[in-house]
Amino acid sequence: MKKLALISMLMVFAASAAFAQPDFDKVEVKVHPVAGSVYYLEGAGGNIGVFIGDDGVFLIDDQYAPLTEKIVAAIRTLSDEPIRFLINTHMHPDHTGGNENFGKMGTMIYGHDNVRTQMAKAEYTQTPPFITFGEDMSFHINGDKVYVFKTPDAHTNGDVYVLFENTNTIHTGDVYRTTSYPYIDTTNGGSFLGTIKAYDLLIELSDADTKIVPGHGVISNVADVRSFRDMLLVIRDRVQSSIDDGQTLEQIQAAGLTKEYDERWDSGRRIGSAKALLESAYMDMKP
Repeated sequence: MKKLALISMLMVFAASAAFAQPDFDKVEVKVHPVAGSVYYLEGAGGNIGVFIGDDGVFLIDDQYAPLTEKIVAAIRTLSDEPIRFLINTHMHPDHTGGNENFGKMGTMIYGHDNVRTQMAKAEYTQTPPFITFGEDMSFHINGDKVYVFKTPDAHTNGDVYVLFENTNTIHTGDVYRTTSYPYIDTTNGGSFLGTIKAYDLLIELSDADTKIVPGHGVISNVADVRSFRDMLLVIRDRVQSSIDDGQTLEQIQAAGLTKEYDERWDSGRRIGSAKALLESAYMDMKP
């Protein structure tokens, strides 16, 4: 029992360290146009998707609770309509921290079943989604069909993509980011091989004109995603070859398997580092 309690405490500590909060007073929430009536908000934490129209405001993620007032002010530069729906793309606090505040405004909050269950397992204090779903759901709002659907387990086991049909736009949550290597939260069901499958799906869903909004970073296109996926395929094959040669995780991490990519993609931190990426690959492929 003591060992289990210690493990639980370490998991909570690790989650807190991974998502260390910024100085919210200094955070500026910026509005970026994407396509048509779709925008994203840049602040602290994951990019917030915003879809506006006469039927109301549709949000994707909500960053941290102390930023809600700034986030709402940014939304009000776009629309005075009620904030009706909010999708949590996954469980992490920089995407779910404002749930309680938006819930009190009357916003209905949705997420995959695993978002709610994993938040409970991780003992997060953030409010989980009110309504959960197993595979997919559609919203018919503001003259568009917004399709929300489960990806292969990738960043976590609760990841979803949000596709705006008429504007040919996809919000990926943290499955895809342009700021670093993928962060694969294996503690919460994330998978290196699942991430590759999720990129395959994103490529399949996209054409040359698709606007792809990452969880962190800037708007991308399908060529960007394909290049990112191809990099992971190279890393996968190198890790598999090293495993077949009997190398340990420590040897794989020291072997320079990602060397030509590190200057661009290695964050130098636990989240988005080459070392963490190789560990997640090893965990998926080890015998």
